[in-house]
Order: sequence, then structure tokens, then C-alpha cells
Amino acid sequence: MNNKWRKTTALATTTLLAAAIAVPVSAAPASAAAASFSASSSTAVSTVEKKLVDVAGFKSAANFKAFYANLKRAVAKGDKAGVAARIHYPLSVYNHDDDASNKKMTIKNKAQFLNNYNRIFTEDVRENLADTSFSELFVNYKGASTDDGDLWFTPSKSGMPGISTVNLDD
Repeated sequence: MNNKWRKTTALATTTLLAAAIAVPVSAAPASAAAASFSASSSTAVSTVEKKLVDVAGFKSAANFKAFYANLKRAVAKGDKAGVAARIHYPLSVYNHDDDASNKKMTIKNKAQFLNNYNRIFTEDVRENLADTSFSELFVNYKGASTDDGDLWFTPSKSGMPGISTVNLDD
């Protein structure tokens, strides 16, 4: 019992000492704050990379990262054919607007996607994609998505990424 008390006291003393000498982030030099942010950012990226392969089943994180960067670039440039090439057909498009008469639309091929591009890649979807960095992707056993779930990416049978679902809000 005496030994257990010493360990607990030593741990508590160490914790208090560390807290007493800790420098607030705002008082730390800018380079230290930047290094801290960079480390946490790279940790988030490595966590997403690991989950993409181990949890979601994509072939490789590097492959997904390139896919995601190319998708963002194609959407930003308005390259509809480039976006269409990154779709896993059939594409499911859900409209969650209460006033929508057509709640689910199934896009069977590239031509149908291109005809409906503006209905599918709305301003909200485009902005959400532009605002979601790679490290902010949500990843689970179903695939990966932008942070609010507008776009869902799933692996093909060979593990290659593609857009499988679009969720539209109002």
C-alpha cells in the first residue's frame, strides 16, 4: 500500500509541476505554435490515411488523396466531364428538402450525370467540397465523406475511389 501511495503521489506531483511550468500557446513563439499545428495536422492526415485503407477498404491512401485533389480541382474549374469520370455508377442522389417531389434519383451513366450536373453539384455541394480538406474527411466502414455528408466516396471492387452518393440539402 505504501508503494502504491508513492506512485500516485509522484504522478500527481509530476502532473502539477508540468501544469505549473506550461507556457500558454498564446505566449509561445510563433514557430512553436506553427510546429504544434503542423504536428496535429499531420496526425489528422495520417489518421485519415490509415482509416481509408484499414476501415473503408480503399486500395491506398495515396491513391485516394490524388483522387480527392483531382476531384476538387475538376469541380472548381467546372470540368463536368472530369467530375463524371470520378463517379461510381449508378450514383444515388438524395434530396432531403421537405418540398422536393423526387426524394431519390438514380443516375445510371455518364450522359445522365452530365444532363443533371447542375441539379447534383449544387452551389452548396461545391462549396462543401472546396471547404473540406483531406484531413477533415469522415471515414467509416461505408467509405469516406465530406464533413457534412454531401458527398460519399466508396471503393470499387478493386479498391479504387469514386463518388457513390450525393446528399442534397434544401
